[in-house]
Amino acid sequence: MEKPPIVETAKEHIPSTEEVRDLFEQCAKGEPFEETRRREDEKGLYLLEVKVLDEDGGYAEYSYMRKGRYAEGQAQETRIDVVYFDEDDIPMGGDSFAKHEGEKWSVVG
Repeated sequence: MEKPPIVETAKEHIPSTEEVRDLFEQCAKGEPFEETRRREDEKGLYLLEVKVLDEDGGYAEYSYMRKGRYAEGQAQETRIDVVYFDEDDIPMGGDSFAKHEGEKWSVVG
């Protein structure tokens, strides 16, 4: 009886906290940012949100989520999104900032 062929699958690269923080620094363009929420599991960081204040009294909230399903939500891909808020905490729009593909990030926003 023939054995089925061995199929090797590439292990998915999980971004480190440092990689994600480096991207947040890029998002903030040198401005300080405040970490507002962080979650980890046995594989490492899966959710990180930061707030970057702007000169008009509003702010941008950047949110990293690793691909998967979690208590806080689910993501089809590992990425960073941004939502812009005015000075009254009202969301004014948002966009995708970066996607993780393979072992690297692609900035899309």
